[in-house]
Amino acid sequence: MPDAPKASAEGVLETFPELRDIGDEALRESVVEIWLEVLEESGWDAVSQVPKHPYKVPASVTLVDHTRSVTQMAVAVAEVAERVQGIAFDRDLLIAAANLHDVSKLLEFEPSESGGQASRFGHLIQHGFFGAHKMWEKGLPLEMVHNVIVHTTTSRYLPQTWEAVIVHYVDYLDSDALNLVHGVPLNIKK
Repeated sequence: MPDAPKASAEGVLETFPELRDIGDEALRESVVEIWLEVLEESGWDAVSQVPKHPYKVPASVTLVDHTRSVTQMAVAVAEVAERVQGIAFDRDLLIAAANLHDVSKLLEFEPSESGGQASRFGHLIQHGFFGAHKMWEKGLPLEMVHNVIVHTTTSRYLPQTWEAVIVHYVDYLDSDALNLVHGVPLNIKK
């Protein structure tokens, strides 16, 4: 008899309620499927166990909280820019990309006694690549795949869409806010 899955679609939507704001049902379902598939491939029992970054901030700072923060901040920034500057954005793409920007951390980190450590996968595969690969596999928009690849400074490419610029900056904004609180060096450079 096969093992029971680690999570359900409804469980992913409860963990990331922002996904309910994606109007395109097929896109929302694809995002949920990616979380479920990557969780099954990982050594974690639940997404809620995954630390944001075990070498920088305490393991109690979770990937879920960081992902939700980045998603909410991304939408807030886009809404302000649209209202004040007239810059339009693709809400569904932005929410989906912000939500999936760090999904590969489920494989880049593995459980340890301290809460998490880099896995062999994490040492060998560039951050963000696997999430982008899963999106490509699902036939998600190229702009969304691009967004996840360029959200990190480890990428040699720079953001080329408004949504990718937003996710890149709010990811580092949330990360540096946490770094300040926990007394670790900032990512920001002069």
